[in-house]
Amino acid sequence: MVTERTYGGVAADDRRQRRRTALLDAGLECLGSEDADISVRRVCAVSGLTQRYFYESFANLDELQVALFNQIAADVAVEGVAALEAHPSADLDEACRVVFSGAYSVFRRDPRKARAALAVASGTVGLTEARRAIVLSYADTLLAYLGAEFGQPVDTTRARIASLYAVGGALEVTHAVLNGDVDLTEEELSEVAGGLLASSVRQLAAPRSGASPA
Repeated sequence: MVTERTYGGVAADDRRQRRRTALLDAGLECLGSEDADISVRRVCAVSGLTQRYFYESFANLDELQVALFNQIAADVAVEGVAALEAHPSADLDEACRVVFSGAYSVFRRDPRKARAALAVASGTVGLTEARRAIVLSYADTLLAYLGAEFGQPVDTTRARIASLYAVGGALEVTHAVLNGDVDLTEEELSEVAGGLLASSVRQLAAPRSGASPA
């Protein structure tokens, strides 16, 4: 039986996790800067770690960037749910606006995350799959929480299509605003995106005329 060494009272697994976290923080600092300049060498310099430790956690730079993108996406989801729990509403439109506003607060509090998400989205290998998984996850959350909360059936194919359409659309609008392609204030963006989500929740299980739910 091999026992991993403990240094300074910190186990090996914990040290590896701390190094991974430091590398992700450094990646955010690099991508979140105005020039969005990132390389293995720069990440290591910012984190204070050697390349040996970089490759202990990530196979390459793209893998770090996808991990950072997923981390930001998780922060967005957590803040969206937390906002609704803190400000529950019986009105669907208001609930969706609150969810989106809470999610967007991640970028308001730390603009580096907005710049990093945009930089990664511009062409990182593996991002397509990561983004698809995130859209599916957000859509499932929309179905499970808002659908149930407002009495909409959520177990139909049409329901999932509606939620995917809404989430994908809201993300594209957000991307366009962050990228400067669309000129909206944060309040206006919350109204637009919240409206997209609310409209889709209302249509979650609306069957076609003469058709049975899927």
